Amino acid sequence: MIDAFAKRYTPTVVLLSICMCTFPWIVSNEVGREWTKMGLVTIVIACPCALIISTPVTYVAGLAAAAQAGIVVKGGAHLEEKHDPNDFFLWQSVGRVKRIAFDKTGTLTEGNFRLLSLRTWGSKTREEVLQLLYCIEGDASHPLAAAMIAAAKSEGVSVPQEWKTEGHQNLEGEGVVAMIDGVAVHVGNFRLFERLSYLDHMPDVEMQYAKQWLNSGATVGFVSVEGLGVVGSYCVSDAVRKEAKDVITSFGKLGIDVNMLTGDNKRAALSIGKDVGLVERQIKSQLLPHEKLTIITDLMRTEKEDSMAKKRCGVSRRPGLVLMCGDGVNDAPALAIADVGVAMGAGAALAMETADVTLLDSNLSKLLKVIKLGKRVNRTIMENVIFSFVAKAVVMGFTFAGYSSLWAAIGSDVGAMVLVTINGMKLLPSKKSIRSGEGFDSFEVRGDKEAQAHSVPLNEGEDEEAFALGSEERIYNV
Repeated sequence: MIDAFAKRYTPTVVLLSICMCTFPWIVSNEVGREWTKMGLVTIVIACPCALIISTPVTYVAGLAAAAQAGIVVKGGAHLEEKHDPNDFFLWQSVGRVKRIAFDKTGTLTEGNFRLLSLRTWGSKTREEVLQLLYCIEGDASHPLAAAMIAAAKSEGVSVPQEWKTEGHQNLEGEGVVAMIDGVAVHVGNFRLFERLSYLDHMPDVEMQYAKQWLNSGATVGFVSVEGLGVVGSYCVSDAVRKEAKDVITSFGKLGIDVNMLTGDNKRAALSIGKDVGLVERQIKSQLLPHEKLTIITDLMRTEKEDSMAKKRCGVSRRPGLVLMCGDGVNDAPALAIADVGVAMGAGAALAMETADVTLLDSNLSKLLKVIKLGKRVNRTIMENVIFSFVAKAVVMGFTFAGYSSLWAAIGSDVGAMVLVTINGMKLLPSKKSIRSGEGFDSFEVRGDKEAQAHSVPLNEGEDEEAFALGSEERIYNV
């Protein structure tokens, strides 16, 4: 913004000063000397140094403050503004966010699933189904995979060495498929197995168990083997992040509209949404990656239309921006298309690569912090701009009144640069807060292997009492 202004401002001031230093000499030498003095003072005091330096100093201070809080922002433009050359509006980033869309798993929730129950039937035993899950989920990136692997390890399941897993493929919004020992195995949700028409051949009692889990708000999935159909079902659950509800409440107080986008079933989505303080209209469930992309695009278009409709004095207000916060590979398209993409530090590498901002410790409180920081960056830049113009206007007024000199102009220009620099650097945390640890936030990100090493099976009786499930059902923490 400041650079664009300076491109027009500087040539205008230079041209005006040249005119002041040349044309008055036509009148008389005395008039020429007086106007030449004012021309020199004008070109010095009108120098946009204070305006131009205020922006990068504030950017760097904001980036440093964010980094010290465990927030990686890819460039200062994401703290204040970025410009789309194909659009009339100057789009601002973090400081102008008006709508936020959250992914559910691993974002609003911890992403540490617990396997609540695993049921098997037909010719496949529990051990054989766990072997299949261990093989197929070993290469999967979704947090659900860690729960399956933890369950298999906890029961001492080992995979035969002659088994080979080939053709592993992630099915967007549905599950995974792979060839295990030459046989196709599918693991996924209701959507996948309805598409494959496998659920029609499931035993009625097993379908009743699956619907019971579904109604309880758990995430339900199935396992199928080529030639045998569905041979097992499971349900898992995930805990809501402890800070999620407070953060979403704070966004509401800031006037920011919050939505939750998830590929999970509606019951599970509503259960999590209610826990974090969302109402049904703010919860979109059973979404594929391209459907999340469509919703983000619709939110961006809606925000722009609203800004056009709300005019003040015939001028449309600058539209707010849409922020997407997610952690998985399936969130990457939505993160890329959103005005601001925010990734969780414990999420997939692709999500972090695509996003504009990364919360290293996956703490949602940091998202609230970076949005407030973006607003402070905008406010600080505006303070610097206003101060620079007022300082220049005052000195210019004294100059044309005959009470200023070239040295006064130089002093005011340098003084203005020093003051806007100090004002921009106020965003930095103090040395005392850094030494005491308040300037940094400690965090710990655990990988799947470490999480599995810390998994502890819960008491089987407690699980049966909580869910009234069968004797083979157990819970595993991931």
